[in-house]
Amino acid sequence: MAALLEIAGRIDRPAILIEAETPADIAAREALLDRVMGPARRTKSSESLRRGYLPAEGLAFVARGGDGSIVGTVRLWDVSAGIDATGRPVPALLLGPLAVDQEAKGSGIGSALMRHAIAEALRLGHGAILLVGDAPYYARFGFSTDRTGSLTMPGPFERGRFLALELFEGALAGAVGMLTPAGRRSADGRALAA
Repeated sequence: MAALLEIAGRIDRPAILIEAETPADIAAREALLDRVMGPARRTKSSESLRRGYLPAEGLAFVARGGDGSIVGTVRLWDVSAGIDATGRPVPALLLGPLAVDQEAKGSGIGSALMRHAIAEALRLGHGAILLVGDAPYYARFGFSTDRTGSLTMPGPFERGRFLALELFEGALAGAVGMLTPAGRRSADGRALAA
């Protein structure tokens, strides 16, 4: 499912198309992430949950400029958000990374990617999305620390940046413990999809 985004107030800029990422997008996506986030992105705690896994089915998106180039990306990953009171893993999604080309910053592409990813996760029946990021930015989409107090990440993280959005009320109720990967492993076990 693709979405067309008109960049408000930018007549000189063509519409942006948000669509499912394809294998042909990998090199361009990785180059975008390297430009925007640098090599330190590979050392973050969230990365350890993605390494060797594929994004959640149907939840990897790119934003294309009028020339077809990738100007933004967002992906969601299957994780277990600790366990519930019965000891069962609590299914959730981990969002990230979200990145927009420096030349397109402030144009609404990041927000459009977020809204699209959240809507698709909801449409596919997922209950919650977690992320580590800037709380004031992600609050506009409904993310907060309200449901992450009993959860931890594998490795260092800033508690105030560990955020959650319940797509269905109570999806994270009673969840305690560490996030662990729960998705499909990549065929070669490498982090092609980091």
